[in-house]
Amino acid sequence: MKVYYAHCIGLYNTLQETRDIQTLERLGFEVINPNTPETDAACDAIRAASSLPDPRDAVMEYFRRFALECDCIAFRALPDGSIPSGVALEITMFQGESKPVFELPSGFTTRGRTLAQTREYLREIGYR
Repeated sequence: MKVYYAHCIGLYNTLQETRDIQTLERLGFEVINPNTPETDAACDAIRAASSLPDPRDAVMEYFRRFALECDCIAFRALPDGSIPSGVALEITMFQGESKPVFELPSGFTTRGRTLAQTREYLREIGYR
């Protein structure tokens, strides 16, 4: 099963990108990563050939082909939980194709709670 890995260009060539790809591969996916020299060259050519002041639509149309060849999309939000504009457009493309969209989780170490913290939370919400 092919998964398109949508992430901010600020994550390209980082340890986070490597970890995300490894996680997706361990889950059994064939990862389609837009961070390739071929993609960079294609986007540069599209921008150079475009007469539009903002060739973003033409560039995003190039990425639309990934929506057609992948079964689903996994995306990485920014640390504050917001979704970069390009990633948001890619998500919308996959939704338009009625393909599954899922978010790669973050904050495992900061979100984890001790047993005492878990019990306190359960008391606070009124669970037994």
